[in-house]
Amino acid sequence: MPGLIAVLPEGVLAAAATTGALSAQTAGHAAEVLGVGAVVPPGAEEISAANAARITAHAGQVSGVLAAAGVIKGLYGVSAGLSAATYLIGDAINDVALVGSVAGLI
Repeated sequence: MPGLIAVLPEGVLAAAATTGALSAQTAGHAAEVLGVGAVVPPGAEEISAANAARITAHAGQVSGVLAAAGVIKGLYGVSAGLSAATYLIGDAINDVALVGSVAGLI
């Protein structure tokens, strides 16, 4: 037997705003990783240069993953905000219809 689902659109809007903030924070971390990955080889030998290049390449990959995650979080926040707006509009329409039907009974 299916149950009822109660949705508080205001809570969903708050979650959407928080998700948007997390998206921006993730984008900031993506930029920070590039700075951390800017490694100067500690020595002049070939191994130091190779390790520094690996660290820089890995930082670039991590930055790319974080940037993509930030975009996905941002899209999720937009989607949640649109869902909350849809609930609010639906509730408003139902309120108008209910008031109209109750007025017709009086």
